[in-house]
Formats: sequence, C-alpha cells, structure tokens
Amino acid sequence: MRARSWILGAVTGVFLFHGLARGAEPVAVLTEIRKGQGDVGVKPAGAGDWVAPQPLLALRPGDQIRATQDARAVLLFTGGRGTQVISAANSPFTVQAPAGESGTEKVRAVVASVTQFLLGQQKQLTYQSLSVRSLSQPPLIIAPRDTHLLPGPVAFEWAGSDRLRYSVRVLGPEGLVWEQANLQRRPVDYPASAPALRPGVRYRWELTAPGHPVQRAQFEVLSAAEGARVRAALALLEPAGLGYSRGTVALIRAGLLFQEGLYHDARRELLAGVVADQEGEFHTFLMAPAGRRLRINLRTRRAGQVRVGVVGVAGRSVEECAPLTGDHLALPISWRGETDIGAAEGQPVALHFKLRAAAVFGIEWA
Repeated sequence: MRARSWILGAVTGVFLFHGLARGAEPVAVLTEIRKGQGDVGVKPAGAGDWVAPQPLLALRPGDQIRATQDARAVLLFTGGRGTQVISAANSPFTVQAPAGESGTEKVRAVVASVTQFLLGQQKQLTYQSLSVRSLSQPPLIIAPRDTHLLPGPVAFEWAGSDRLRYSVRVLGPEGLVWEQANLQRRPVDYPASAPALRPGVRYRWELTAPGHPVQRAQFEVLSAAEGARVRAALALLEPAGLGYSRGTVALIRAGLLFQEGLYHDARRELLAGVVADQEGEFHTFLMAPAGRRLRINLRTRRAGQVRVGVVGVAGRSVEECAPLTGDHLALPISWRGETDIGAAEGQPVALHFKLRAAAVFGIEWA
C-alpha cells in the first residue's frame, strides 16, 4: 500500500497561527509535507535561496516550491479553488492563483472560509494534553476545556496518576447539576439520568483529587439548529466529494470546527488521521510547552516505529530521537538519552513526527 502524506496539523493543544509577513495577498496554504527519501523546499518570490517550509505556510504569487525524489507536498488554494500536489515531476512549481473553480458553490464557500481562517486567524487554545494516561503528573483537565460542543453525548477526560481517585462535578448558573466521586482515571460519560445540559448555557466542570488543587474548565453545548448547521457543513467536506487528499480534508474539517469554537471536536478530527500504513510524517502548529518533557500514546505494528523532533532545536531533531515502538499510553521521548525538549523557557515550539507502520493517539507534557 502506498504511504500516505500527512497534515501539517496539531495533536497537542495550544495553537498559534503566524501573521502574514509580506505585502501580496496569499493564494495558497501548504497543508501537507511528505519527505520520504527526498526533501521539500520553498523559495519566496525574489529570493535566492531555498528554505525548509514551516507548517501552514502562506504562499503568494511567484513563490516556488519543489520536491525531490519521492517527496510530496500539497497546496490548498484560497477561494475554494482546489489543491495542487507537488512532486519531483512538476518541480519547481511556481505558485499562481488558478483560474478555475472546484466543487459546488456551497463547498467552495465552506473551503474558502476555512482557508482564510488557516491563513490569518490567531487563536490560542487552553487545553494542553491529548494523552489518556499519566504516570506522575498532577491532575489536568483534557476535555471538554473552554470549548463549544456539538449536541450529543458528553465525556469528561483528564490526565493524572492512575493511583489516585477523582471526583467530577458539573455546575450551571443555578449551582450543582451533577457529581460523581471515587472515579478511576478514565473518561467518564455524562449520564442520561442526570439533568439535561441546556444549549447555550455555560457550564463549568471541576476535577478534584486528594492532595491536589481543584481543576476547572468550561463548556457550552450548541443548539440543535447550530449543531445541524455545522454537521451539514462537515458533510460537504468528505474526501470523495472534494477530491482532495485525506490529510488536507482532515485539516479543513478541523479548521471548520475551530471556527465554530468546537476545539474538542477539532482535536478528535485531527487525531483520527494520524496513522501511517507504511511511512508518513507531519508537523504540528506552534505550541506553548506545558512542561519540559514529552510522552506519547502510540501503537506500532511489526517493524514499525515513531520518531519525534523539536523543530529548530539543536540536538532534538527527528533523526536524533530514539525510535519509539510498541503499544504504550505514556512512553517517554528522548534524544540521544536526553529527555528535556531543549527549547528556551517559554519559547513556542513545533513538533515533527515521522511514522512507519504506526498510529499516534496523543502526546502529553510532563
């Protein structure tokens, strides 16, 4: 089976989008990079040197992009005007706005809106971890966390020690709505027997564990009409209907959910695609580290492995990462025996993942 190319999306929690630096309006955004045995480079219009592209790079008329050997990249054009796959066969490719249009008017409108969001919107999310187990860190709410939710079942997730027992409380404007104590560290569903969560109402949920401060987060359920509107837009964004690669479709769908404040659903949308049948790689958006070390929730098949690099940090490249194998919920990541990420304190970082016959379900900071 052919290797898939991978989205420049996020599997961690805090997202920062770059502002636009040059004068001309962008006409495309770089959504996928698959280096394989080759490389992908970009040369801005008027520049003399090829440089390594950054995640979600905005591209303007006259910019060039090239791929060598078996490397590939995917551009998503603004205005819902389709995608362009870059390979060695059509490199170097000079970026220009395409004259034609792609898809129906509804699809173009949705894709155009999401593309503009990816190019220019700045949004900092507050959830910090995606793993489903922690060995020693203090309790930390994962989801829902300061997000809207689509109508339907609600599950509460958190990270923390498996040795602790937890209590969960949900509070509304009038006070306590539901609580449950003596919980193990695993997702807990809001029960059907509890009072119904009203659309448009801001709820707060609290997580407590002995010897640790109370953790709090908020969420709000969309109305049935708003939920139907979002689901109708998502139904337009399917790989078969768009003709785009699965990685780019996953990024577009996640962008739509971000626009609606559905950060929890966007996280799940991105994670659902982070699987490599043979070999694949992806970069995260920039993120604010919530610790100095990383652990990963992964599963590899026979001869499979995962490597993780910290982009731009000496000694923390994906090539210097110790191969990560097996079936683990919280496997520590190291680079030549070092577990510290190596970045300056408070410096936002992007992560580079390379996978072979593997699935990544999440990471956590420690």
